[in-house]
Amino acid sequence: MNYLKRVVAVTVATPLAIGALGVIPATAAISATCSEFTQSVTRLINEKTQASLLSQFSAELADAADFGFAAKGAVAMKVAASSGDGLVGVWRLYKAATQDFTWAAEGDDLDGLKAEGYTPQFRQFYASSADNGCVAPAYRLTNSSKTRIVIGATERDALVSSGWKVSDSNLFYAVPGSGSNSPAPGQPAPVPPADGGGEADDDEFTVAVMPDTQQEVWSDSDTRFKNRSTWLVNNASRLNLKFATHAGDVVDWGNVAPAQYTRAKNGLSPLNGKVPYSLTVGNHDTAAVCAGGSACPGADAKLTVRDTSSFNKAFDESNFTNLRGQFEAGKVDNAYSTFTASGQKWMVLNLELWARQSAIDWAKKVVAANADHNVIVATHSYLEGDGSISGSNGGYGTTSPKYLFDNLIKVYPNIKVVLSGHVGGGAARVDTGVNGNKIMSFLQCYHSRTTNPVRLLTFNVAKGSVTSSVYAPYTNETLASATTTTGLDLTR
Repeated sequence: MNYLKRVVAVTVATPLAIGALGVIPATAAISATCSEFTQSVTRLINEKTQASLLSQFSAELADAADFGFAAKGAVAMKVAASSGDGLVGVWRLYKAATQDFTWAAEGDDLDGLKAEGYTPQFRQFYASSADNGCVAPAYRLTNSSKTRIVIGATERDALVSSGWKVSDSNLFYAVPGSGSNSPAPGQPAPVPPADGGGEADDDEFTVAVMPDTQQEVWSDSDTRFKNRSTWLVNNASRLNLKFATHAGDVVDWGNVAPAQYTRAKNGLSPLNGKVPYSLTVGNHDTAAVCAGGSACPGADAKLTVRDTSSFNKAFDESNFTNLRGQFEAGKVDNAYSTFTASGQKWMVLNLELWARQSAIDWAKKVVAANADHNVIVATHSYLEGDGSISGSNGGYGTTSPKYLFDNLIKVYPNIKVVLSGHVGGGAARVDTGVNGNKIMSFLQCYHSRTTNPVRLLTFNVAKGSVTSSVYAPYTNETLASATTTTGLDLTR
């Protein structure tokens, strides 16, 4: 039986079974100083149900994803592993009727939750019974039928601002963790947590941009890719999310490691049937890249960069519900999708890396033939890390991003946005096309090994504005605060 399932099933009546799972026994008394708070406790959140889980058990953390839980911050708190003077035992409880975990200090709080229908499962750790100057108070907050335990006023206030209510204060005292889910004092609040609530004004809608995800497909145990997709689905109504696209390098060396494509498909799977999306082909999605992410030895990269057979086998036309046209049959390297939002027609045009002239000529015909659509172009290499438009073909491409700008992007008044990845981190710029129209370009290439950024572009047709921010749901971080570009003509 799965570890988490065993823990849910255990009650206080079976303490020996809990001990066998590695739960901390009481030992000799220790002092209640912060130097004794060495046990790191991770917080996990189920994005769909908003249930929370606090755990320090490696087996449980490994199994949690099977139940929809994902880590939210490296460490929620640090606690004591053994009993001692000034410490109090903290129990994990579970309420089957609401599928909710909560935690309580021994004494009145524990007894009160038992009366509310919570079943004590086991004493999980020890915390301070009072504030000794190096700990912070634990608060219990509620939102509908779910509870959440946070340490300190910063985390408390962040949840209160998003609709949670404080039900109990000063439950116990622990050392705040390094992976706090709340912003530091004085910093801007992140994108609201994944509560799934609220409806966006139809005058505004959002397009999500996934950056290079190549480092999110190295291991079966990495849940960041799927966590991002799940967060987007859970927040689709609040964001009025109409479409999601990807800046390329979906995988790292999937051409020789098919498991990476399997992981990528699993990571995107929550979007299926919920949020339409498209993908851009990056150099790591082609046969030009071999094991370890390096160029394939002895191969002509100018030829292998156009070999995307593995990519198209994994992501054929059936994956893209809004796909409307392709340059080459059976390939989505150059393809366009459409959707309607705020009374306007929109197109997302995904172009191959350092595009061939024939692909650019095809794209020009598509954009010209759909002059009544606002166009978003996504191609893997376009902006450099400093925000300039690259003049390089990467050494093995056909044309450069600057050539693409001169021959496609700046020529057509209905091209509004260009998206890219490949280099740098994040960047943005605004150019003016030959028709006097503003063209916004955004770079998103974070190559994160710890979280899962996604750029959120919120369009307001009536105001002629686009607001951009970068949020990472896995660790609840804002990587780029909201900035707004105005003076846009989004009416076709």
